[in-house]
Amino acid sequence: MARKPKLTVVGGPGPASAGPGHNAFTDDQARGLHFSSHVPAYEKALKAKKDADAAFKNVCKTIKSEGGSIDDVKLTIKLRSPEGEKEFKEQIERQRRVAEWNNLPIGGQGWLLDEDRRPIEDRAFEDGKKAGLEGKDASPPHAPGTEAYEAWMKGWHEGQAILAQGFKKGPEPTAEILRDESAAEQSGVDDFDKAASEA
Repeated sequence: MARKPKLTVVGGPGPASAGPGHNAFTDDQARGLHFSSHVPAYEKALKAKKDADAAFKNVCKTIKSEGGSIDDVKLTIKLRSPEGEKEFKEQIERQRRVAEWNNLPIGGQGWLLDEDRRPIEDRAFEDGKKAGLEGKDASPPHAPGTEAYEAWMKGWHEGQAILAQGFKKGPEPTAEILRDESAAEQSGVDDFDKAASEA
């Protein structure tokens, strides 16, 4: 690899007096920096971006070909943060209110924002199953010997059993599986959506 030219600031300390589009380097120094650093750095970054874009589109294709939903994936990622969960609940509550305005009652006021009223064993089972499906260690957040602990472990084992069975694709569908874009609230198109649509 060619050595970068040793660059020396022209004109001493203080801001450069050159006009717009110029710097304090000589023309030869600027030329050397262009070929030895700027061009290869840009080419390397551009290739990495193209490779990442291609890999991302392949992931989107796989999700769609296996009958999955990219919207569901995005929602799961969003719900992993307190901020995302709060935003989701506010969105659902707003949709519930508008549905009631249109004479389509879904539930009582604040129905989604209420505390989860399921028995703790039911919640523990679902939490454990999710952890098992995610391949996490068996570490229940409940005291050993409690019903919640046993329910969490039972759910975890069920999730692990599903993973152990593997995932084999069923018969190919007769029609291409497509998302119903009109059924989803569209607040804008982000990079994820663009890549998914091109996949």
